[in-house]
Amino acid sequence: MVQVAFLPGHTKVEVPKGSTIMQAAITAGVPLESTCGGRGTCGKCKVQIDPGKVDPAQDVGKNFLSDSDREAGWVLACRVAVYEDLAVKLSESKDAHQRKTQLNQLMDVELAPGIQKLFLQLARPTVEDQRPDWDRLVAALPSQRISFNRRIASQLPQVLHQANFQVTAVLDGDKVLAVEPGDTTLRNYGLAIDIGTTTTVVYLMDLLQGKVLASGAVTNPQRAYGADVISRITHAARGPEQLQELQMLVMGGLNQIIAELSAKSRIGKEEIYQAVVVGNTTMSHLFLGIDPTYLAPAPFIPVFRQEVEVEARELGLDILQTGHVVLLPNVAGYVGADTVGVMVAAKVDQLPGYTLAIDIGTNGEIILAGGKRILTCSTAAGPAFEGAEIKYGMRAADGAIERVTIKDDVECAAIGGTKPIGICGSGLIDAIAQMAESGVIYASGRIVNNQDDLAKLPPLLQQRIRKTPEGSEFVLVWAKETGIGEDIVLTQKDIREMQLAKGAIRAGVSILMKEMGIGLEQLDRVLLAGAFGNYISKESALGIGLLPDLPIEKISAIGNAAGDGAKMVLLSQAERVKATEFANHAEHLELSTRIDFQEEFIDALSFEHQ
Repeated sequence: MVQVAFLPGHTKVEVPKGSTIMQAAITAGVPLESTCGGRGTCGKCKVQIDPGKVDPAQDVGKNFLSDSDREAGWVLACRVAVYEDLAVKLSESKDAHQRKTQLNQLMDVELAPGIQKLFLQLARPTVEDQRPDWDRLVAALPSQRISFNRRIASQLPQVLHQANFQVTAVLDGDKVLAVEPGDTTLRNYGLAIDIGTTTTVVYLMDLLQGKVLASGAVTNPQRAYGADVISRITHAARGPEQLQELQMLVMGGLNQIIAELSAKSRIGKEEIYQAVVVGNTTMSHLFLGIDPTYLAPAPFIPVFRQEVEVEARELGLDILQTGHVVLLPNVAGYVGADTVGVMVAAKVDQLPGYTLAIDIGTNGEIILAGGKRILTCSTAAGPAFEGAEIKYGMRAADGAIERVTIKDDVECAAIGGTKPIGICGSGLIDAIAQMAESGVIYASGRIVNNQDDLAKLPPLLQQRIRKTPEGSEFVLVWAKETGIGEDIVLTQKDIREMQLAKGAIRAGVSILMKEMGIGLEQLDRVLLAGAFGNYISKESALGIGLLPDLPIEKISAIGNAAGDGAKMVLLSQAERVKATEFANHAEHLELSTRIDFQEEFIDALSFEHQ
């Protein structure tokens, strides 16, 4: 065994000799950026080690590292095996998770949570009243259909006698979750959880007041095995150990947030009685530890679709162990509980006319509701919107370019006001929209190379276009102005990646509208869900043709609607029923079977204003 220490933070872990730095990071629970699942093809997992410990014969990721990088000890974590004790310095980057946790658009909901607490003053046993403790408890409850619970019964005698038979029963319908000494009816808490492919968000809620007490987020620890769901399905399919590993990773991330929120709010974990969870279909399977193998190939069949309720102890979720974890239902293999959460939060059944809702994340889920119908589809947009597969792409974190303006020259604004170190999805859309408008790229997406067209550009923009052995590229920020000491560029491949992603989403929208039998003039509103949808420029999204050509006032951002839907279900039994109704009523369109999808997709690739 060898010891690997990760700095800053001094997290240490022992791993077998020959393990990669990436494997050591996963074992230690240290998040490392990786979008390729550790195959060495994305170049995102850069770490720094003692240059003297770099084996000159080993490929440390030279395709992604400059000579000066390698001389300074920078390597790719997935490429370097460890054979002796090693100190590893991580790239410092503050994730802007608050961008997602603060996007709370919770709409009006009738407060009627499933978790109820009743204060009971029970009669003490006597010679005349020799009822068993369990019978004495049940007799004082509203329902007489309470089933026996061995775990609670095992502690019941001590709780009753220590509390002088004055206790609070915690109920979920006809089930007793806990019996607490004294009157604790004013302390009733639950969690709303949104397990995103990229980011996992947890909201700690007061079920009596219907408000968020605290929220937190972490990068989904499964990301070490790839940025997209297919990479994680592939890893899980390797065997039961790998499947369990992915389940434990996401549970570890959740428990980390729960511990922080519990301490911050001074609420005991045992006072958290219920968790409502949403996520895409793959995340739902991995959360439960259920094999998702056959979600990947056609016909994309999940193991389950319905709402699932299990005890927290079955999953290892660190709340009251007899507490209930409710996973909302899925619609199809690639339209999951998170999309159902969006339907709940947006109240799509109550909006007049026709509503288009798009949740743009690692995948693109689309809802079209109206005329008493709900249509859904999922587009294989790829991870470009999250910054993956983009040369200098990154998540929305400090230093990520999020706004771009191009006139006579280029101006970029980075999250946190720091020097740029990369570009996130909103900045990518901005940049490409500005490049198209200013004439840096043709409508086809190709960077200009015709001398006559180049001559039409301002001189400073001409200087930013250059040819490399890999193709043309456009310099967004010169090296002297960045925080990484090298030019930040958009390559021709980067532009193509975004083109494919936006083309897939736009084609999905067109197919749904065709199936619904409506035109643009009948579309009353477009709702953009998710943190990404909240931060992209509507003008830029329209400019590249990502969204239908509608008046901008018809386009609204609704924040983390999937998480809001989970909150509403946590707070209201009626919303929980509605979630299942939405899932059952939705008509899913499998785009891969549509002969017209390819045609719509090709038409949607152009950057002309559509």
